[in-house]
Amino acid sequence: MRKFIFKKISIVGVGLIGGSIGLAVKKSKLAGEITGLTSCKTTLKRAVRSKAIDKGTLDLGECVKDSDLVILAVPVTEMKNIITLISPHLKKGCIVTDIASTKQEVVKIAEQILPKEIFFVGTHPMAGSEKRGVDFATANLFKDSVLIVTPTTKTNKKCLNKVNRFWCELGARVVSLSPKKHDEVIASVSHLPHAIAVSLMNAVTVSELKFAAGGFKDVTRIAESSEIIWRGIFASNSKEIVKKINIFIEELNEFKKALKNTCKAKIKLKLTQASKKRSQIEN
Repeated sequence: MRKFIFKKISIVGVGLIGGSIGLAVKKSKLAGEITGLTSCKTTLKRAVRSKAIDKGTLDLGECVKDSDLVILAVPVTEMKNIITLISPHLKKGCIVTDIASTKQEVVKIAEQILPKEIFFVGTHPMAGSEKRGVDFATANLFKDSVLIVTPTTKTNKKCLNKVNRFWCELGARVVSLSPKKHDEVIASVSHLPHAIAVSLMNAVTVSELKFAAGGFKDVTRIAESSEIIWRGIFASNSKEIVKKINIFIEELNEFKKALKNTCKAKIKLKLTQASKKRSQIEN
């Protein structure tokens, strides 16, 4: 019989990502018990019914009690309060991790608040959807995806290795970055695209939307993502995102200049460069 990596896992925030983690853990038989928490009884019932968790509770202390691994799947804006509230209820040796899209702020908060006998490992699964809620959770969400782990000099290496193994078992490819480097990189490949999608939607009139086809839908799909989650992300990583927006504006102005001057050679160069670079992304 396979030995569990963790006897008990607690998921604080059983939505799309939290629910998918629960389903993937169950599928891979990585834990003996999964307890989940949401702020809504109806959501908890759906989470239990879908088998994303074994037990559901509205009580934070009850959720994390005796857990070996606590996964914080909540918006960045809620991290400080949640970490503060769970700290007195965590058993000695417990590992706390998160799935937030920004890392410098979250890691700093966790390392300041959590007791010394509790170990924090920051992570960010590069998987998700504009869809929200446990009803859209799937056990295969992390298969062949990238999982960024963000250790610091304070990170316990044994716990780090255990978290790395956990995500590998869920099908992810683990990559290690510092919290600062993570926020720089993700500002480019995640936060900037979202800002562009939002801005593009706001630049188009309602009457024009009836003509929107595949290309427009592909580019703006993520604009439907949770406003609560994304306002926290933008605020948490604002400096890096502003830097990337400025770079994008410079690039857009170059393209604008080529169009204004009807410079076919420059337009062709821009299109060729973009196509070549896009082909390097693994599908």
